[in-house]
Amino acid sequence: MIMLSVCHISNLKGTGPLVLIVLCILTVLAAGCTGTGTTPQSPAVTNPLSSVTSSGSAASKLSFDPIVGVWRSPGAVYKFEISFDVNGKTEETYSSVPHVYYNGTWIPAGDNMYLVTRETGEKTLWIHDMSANTIYKQEAPSIVYSLYQGTSMSAGRSAGTAGSSAVFSGTGNMVVPFTATESGLWVFTTNYSGQSNFIVWLGDNQGNRLALLANEIGIYSGVKPQKLDAGKYYLNVTASGPWTIQASVS
Repeated sequence: MIMLSVCHISNLKGTGPLVLIVLCILTVLAAGCTGTGTTPQSPAVTNPLSSVTSSGSAASKLSFDPIVGVWRSPGAVYKFEISFDVNGKTEETYSSVPHVYYNGTWIPAGDNMYLVTRETGEKTLWIHDMSANTIYKQEAPSIVYSLYQGTSMSAGRSAGTAGSSAVFSGTGNMVVPFTATESGLWVFTTNYSGQSNFIVWLGDNQGNRLALLANEIGIYSGVKPQKLDAGKYYLNVTASGPWTIQASVS
């Protein structure tokens, strides 16, 4: 563009200085308009919450391993209990020696196996039998430990009952594994005697929230039905005081 303008200027010398001045000004303006320079751009601002949908589905996703729960030795009077919590902690207790317990940690070891490391440094390998929903130590496969649900639990059909039922109780925040022994309409009766928030979410085995069973402040008693397929679920309880949850299928 500049070279073309200079040629025109050289051919128009006879038209006088005024024309030359005007052409020079036009040349400078044209060069400025067609320049290839770029204006610095401000960096794009990324919203850290842009990946979360407005429905809050990302926040409602929890992650539970099938091993989470309390497992007890067989028999009407259990002798040994081991708990696996959602934070990777374990606790082992013996009913015959009430003041002896072992704290530790657990991590998945692949193929339904879990490595438990006591605070003393002792390591044991536990295997989860998915089909029977039992666990056992690798070095003692003949002794199996069954999933224990709550402080008072009854399951199966008997005279005078409408179906399977289980009762869970605790104090404060807790994640409780719950097995729906059959498909149908399950009724959850919740009771709370604390003073602050009481929130109970029912989640499936994949960590998805299925239903809000309670969301109250202070003393509360309520009933919430929920249709479930047979399988394993979790009750995620937020509380500051004592609570009980009864689950029964109609």
